[in-house]
Amino acid sequence: MNIKMLSIAFLVTLGTTGCSKFLDKEPENKVSVDLLFSDMQGAKSALAGVYEDLFQSTYYNGLRMVYPDLLGGNLTFTVASKTTLSDVYSFETDAENGSMNSLYSYQYTLLNAINNIIKRVPAMQNVSELERNNVMAQAYGLRALVHFDLVQLYAQPYRYTENASHPGIILAKTTIIPNEAQIARSTVADVYQFIQADLSLADSLFANSKAIFEGNAKIYMSLQASKALQARLALNRNDWEKAYQLCAELLKANYSLYTNAEYIDSWKQANTKESIFELAVPSNYSSNSIGSYYVNDSGNSYYQFGPSQDLIHLYGQNDVRAQGGIFKYPTIQTAVTSVKLIRLSEIYLIHAEAAAELGYANEAISDLNVIRLRGNPQLGAYLFNTKDLLIKEILDERRRELCLEGFLYLDLMRRGQSVMRNDCTGANCNVTYPNDHMVLPIPQQSVLSNSLMRQNPGY
Repeated sequence: MNIKMLSIAFLVTLGTTGCSKFLDKEPENKVSVDLLFSDMQGAKSALAGVYEDLFQSTYYNGLRMVYPDLLGGNLTFTVASKTTLSDVYSFETDAENGSMNSLYSYQYTLLNAINNIIKRVPAMQNVSELERNNVMAQAYGLRALVHFDLVQLYAQPYRYTENASHPGIILAKTTIIPNEAQIARSTVADVYQFIQADLSLADSLFANSKAIFEGNAKIYMSLQASKALQARLALNRNDWEKAYQLCAELLKANYSLYTNAEYIDSWKQANTKESIFELAVPSNYSSNSIGSYYVNDSGNSYYQFGPSQDLIHLYGQNDVRAQGGIFKYPTIQTAVTSVKLIRLSEIYLIHAEAAAELGYANEAISDLNVIRLRGNPQLGAYLFNTKDLLIKEILDERRRELCLEGFLYLDLMRRGQSVMRNDCTGANCNVTYPNDHMVLPIPQQSVLSNSLMRQNPGY
């Protein structure tokens, strides 16, 4: 078996194991893993496998993107027979059979794969130090990304307690095997510190490395992607100064916004000038685009969600984003394209929010207007009124610009805002923050198999 096939088989085995029961089986076959990491080509294949797994419909080409927009109120159900995520939509999920349980086990399986790279690449012989550093930098950055997703989905937001001392998630610092499976949840503060440490280490390694992959650099973790994730992290813990500084640096980098006329077609393209980090379509991918969930095309059996009136009413009459741009991704299999994880638009809006919180109103308005007027040039520039109204407008602009990119519900949580859905078909359309059911339960199997695990309150 060649290295490429071995790495794919190894990662598929991990995926099959992890999605059945979290932490219940040996996560690696020693002979196979030793062979996989015998040279740089094997390490590259293992890393490529992680990117492929991030793209799958269980993760970014599906659940991870749909969940925050559905719960936040950007989406509503349009087909009575389709019930994907209906339990979480109504805030009535349970720990045993919750529709997001598969993502939890999938993420920890993926962390095991990443940790195998982090564990084994340093011991590889006859490898360029610069190339080794690049592999390790990408691995640390990806480990941070997955942990960040986990803590946002399965723990209350950073602001929930004064010092973020409430329960977070289990930190996968190494590959987790059965005889080490009794692990307690770290606090949210410790989880954020761990994520920041991984990203800081990635930064230092990227600064002394050589790219190991050819072609589109934006489909791999990079120094700029790491900085952008750190800006998100700072935003979530209200570290406005750090978010402001990181975004100021990124806004000077070699990225540019699409024009109003280019905007809609940009979502059909890969390697876009606005992307900081995107996930490429795997070469063997044979399923549909995330856009298939949203658009009622003829023959599209995936279709089940439509834009809520709550979202549509936020757009002006001439906003390009409401004229075919809301759904963004193409819907048919042959048109599947890369998933955009970090765009320059988001950086402008993080910078705007941080600037507004710091009292730099003019800068905040300038950033806001860049995105606002790109979407709708006829709208006119936003004029300052009060700090609170400026921040509200920035958050509304995040909703307009970043809809269906997996942000809205997480934005509500980090700002300590309640869920208010007028166009809603669920049992519980409005949920007041704070609320136990505003976070997902830890899957029951993970609680039963780990004596140190504590379930989220209310489940």
